[in-house]
Amino acid sequence: MRSSSGKRHNTFRQGQPLGSLGLTTILLYFQQTLSPIINMIPRGKLYISYRDLFAGVYYCLNPGSAQASRQNESSLVCLSVRTGFDLVLRALNLPAGSEILVTDINIPDMFRIITAHNLVAVPLPVNKHTLNISAVQMEEAITPNTKAILITHLFGGIMETDKIIAVAKKHNLMVFEDCAQAYAGAIYNGDPASDVVMFSFGFIKTNTAVSGAVIKINNEDLYAITNALNRQYIRQGTSRYLKKLIKVSYVKLLNNKAIYTLFYKFIIALGKDFEQVLSGFTRGFPGDDIFKQIRYRPCRANELMLQRKLENFKQESIAQRVQLANDVLTDLPQQYKIGSQNKRHTYWVMPVETDDPGALIIYLREHGFDVSQKASSLVRLNSADVAPDPDDLQLDKLVYLPAYVAMSKSERKKLSDLIIDFAISKW
Repeated sequence: MRSSSGKRHNTFRQGQPLGSLGLTTILLYFQQTLSPIINMIPRGKLYISYRDLFAGVYYCLNPGSAQASRQNESSLVCLSVRTGFDLVLRALNLPAGSEILVTDINIPDMFRIITAHNLVAVPLPVNKHTLNISAVQMEEAITPNTKAILITHLFGGIMETDKIIAVAKKHNLMVFEDCAQAYAGAIYNGDPASDVVMFSFGFIKTNTAVSGAVIKINNEDLYAITNALNRQYIRQGTSRYLKKLIKVSYVKLLNNKAIYTLFYKFIIALGKDFEQVLSGFTRGFPGDDIFKQIRYRPCRANELMLQRKLENFKQESIAQRVQLANDVLTDLPQQYKIGSQNKRHTYWVMPVETDDPGALIIYLREHGFDVSQKASSLVRLNSADVAPDPDDLQLDKLVYLPAYVAMSKSERKKLSDLIIDFAISKW
């Protein structure tokens, strides 16, 4: 609206709660400010169809309507990778003060779980070009207290594990693989020589079942103990899973560019932090006490959904992501590329590195691409004893590009050209 002076007046206050706004106010806002907006390319997609979501609701209402296939004798269905990792550490019951070598980048809960078991996480840096860790650095970090290594595959890249596992076996270390970001169907099922391989099917993961994980344990005795511990947990309530399905059905609307654009501009105009709003939708286990949230078994409906997703995974979705990455990243300056030398990269997310991430984010958003530094909850566990190497992966320099496979060829070229122009402007 405009006053007699010709100035536009906002129809709501910044920071005003969304629920307090009437429909008329919201429509007036859209009429006043959204008509000239360029469509914003969303950050990615949810790997679940509305048909899957309807099936999930049916499972919630009729949990005995379908029979689950017989569980693989070495695989455990858990609520999350966090749940599975915690269960295996409980089963191992390692002496207090034992050390676990870890890829130095992971979600904070994985490090918290290690600490909660009175164990010590010893970080190993990730090479930003290969997304691998060094077998030489690993062997140098081994002490008499070292009992295991946790390998984390990042961004959809699949780490080369042969040398790592060879060193682990030489020193009688257990090998965990955290494949939460690396599910790729038939492309990778974990190294057969690893002791524990963990795949996540959480909210934003590839082939999501909204929640759930598969933990492969290649030791009969360890599997038996871990399975017995898991069976002691009560099932998470079906109503909670149903609420997640309903939330996902709304969030999935944001896969549409026009809806995403309206939502983005509306949240910004309300004076809210768009990053916080999105993370509020997608964070799997909010709060500080992680164990109160993860020590459950998935409900029956969740198990049926996970079975459905595993049986019907569309392998071509990985090829589409790889093609998107090739189209956008190939011509970028080498110093912007992350994981370009990883031989089995599946691009769950698509980060680039820049010395000025804030400026790149503003620049790309102004041109219709929603990019972010906070597209992942990863943190880096720093080592006080090791000076950082220029080739080490540094999270604070990353910007996550839209891993949105519905981007047209012209949009892909535009995104690539914009980043190149930005890089040139910084030279």
